[in-house]
Amino acid sequence: MKTDHVKTDQDCGIVNDRNAWSREVGNPFYVLYLLTRIVTISAETVRTVRDLPPIDFAKPDL
Repeated sequence: MKTDHVKTDQDCGIVNDRNAWSREVGNPFYVLYLLTRIVTISAETVRTVRDLPPIDFAKPDL
């Protein structure tokens, strides 16, 4: 099954090509670079949340 991911909007004529930016800047690995940044940020977020002190959600004594 072949799907064409490059589409042109009929109303405005804008071409939606997700690889255009990597060709424009001359970096074919741009999408891979973004993916590695997302993984790094996710791992750092998990580490930060794990290092937070526990929160006591018990009702305070009134």
